[in-house]
Amino acid sequence: MKNQSQVDAVLEWLNEYGSIEPMQALSELGCYRLSDVIYRLKKMGYKITTTMVTRQGKFRTVRFGKYTLKSNK
Repeated sequence: MKNQSQVDAVLEWLNEYGSIEPMQALSELGCYRLSDVIYRLKKMGYKITTTMVTRQGKFRTVRFGKYTLKSNK
């Protein structure tokens, strides 16, 4: 069985669930640099929006991007 690239895995996730956050990408897909994968998908023509999310972590407030697929190419 062929290994799936990170770009393909993230795109499949976005098509199935609509959005993805960095911790989901890391734990579910093994993708450490989600922002780079999103950048590559955008360059390929996919319409992906970024929403900044703020949450309280254990020691401080953290901010990260939540990426949402608006439509296929």
